[in-house]
Amino acid sequence: MRRLAKPLVFLLGLGASLNCLAQSASPTVEISGVVLAPGTYSLSEGARLHDASSSAQVRSDAWPLGAALLRQSAVEPQVRLKAGVLFDLRINHVHAVADENPALEALVDRLIQAIEPLPVTGRVNAQLNPLQQLIPANDSLLEAGDRILYPHRPNHVTVIGAVEQDCKLAFVPAHQPVDYLKQCASSPVADRDTVYVIQPDGTLHSKGVAHWNAEPANVAVGAMIYVPIRTNQLSAQTSDLNQELAEFMATQYQLGGRFGE
Repeated sequence: MRRLAKPLVFLLGLGASLNCLAQSASPTVEISGVVLAPGTYSLSEGARLHDASSSAQVRSDAWPLGAALLRQSAVEPQVRLKAGVLFDLRINHVHAVADENPALEALVDRLIQAIEPLPVTGRVNAQLNPLQQLIPANDSLLEAGDRILYPHRPNHVTVIGAVEQDCKLAFVPAHQPVDYLKQCASSPVADRDTVYVIQPDGTLHSKGVAHWNAEPANVAVGAMIYVPIRTNQLSAQTSDLNQELAEFMATQYQLGGRFGE
C-alpha cells in the first residue's frame, strides 16, 4: 500500500492540476443585468473582459462604473474580512458597555445588524466599461466562474457608518463629501476629520473633511461615504476596524449588495 500511495497522490494531484488548466483554458462566465444578451458563456482560452462584454452586448443605458466582477477566488479572503469586522464590532460592544458609552454601544449594535446579513460577494476591482477595455492594460484575463453584472445608473449617494442612520441623498455633481455630511446627522462618536469615499467601482480613498485637512474629492453618483468611528472611542484591540469595515463595504454592489435595487 505504501508503494501505491505516492503514485496515487501524484495522479490525484495531476488530475486536479489538469482540471484547473481546463477551467482556465475555457472559462465559463455569467453576464447579467443591463445587457442585450444575458447568459452563461464558454469563452476561448485566454479570454478577457472585453470578450465577455462583447458577447453579452452591454446596453447603452448600462452603468459600467457601478458594474461588478464577482470572482470565486476572492470569496475566501472576503469571508475572513467579514468575520474579522464582526468580531471587532462585538469586542467594541463589550468595550462600550464596560465604559458606559451608550452612543458607541448603540452605533456598534446598529452596525452589527447591518453587516451580518450582507453577502460575501467576491467582488474585485476591474475596468468594466467596454470602451475602456479596448486599452490592453484595462482588459484583464477572466477566470472560470466569473460573474459580471451591469446595473442601471442610480441618482443618489449614501452616507453610512458613524451616523444616526444611513442617509440616501440626491446626487449633486459639484458636491464634496462635506456637502453630503451636512445632510446626515452624525453619531456623537463619529470622526469629524476624515471619511472614506467608496466609489461605485469599489475603489476606496480616505479623505480629510475638517477645516485643517480638507481635501478635494470626486464623489461619483452611486458612491458611499463611510464616516469612521473616532479611534479614541474604540477598543485598543481594534485599531483597524474602520479601514476593514470600509473595505468590506467596497465589496458590495448595486444589484445584490448593501444597496440592491
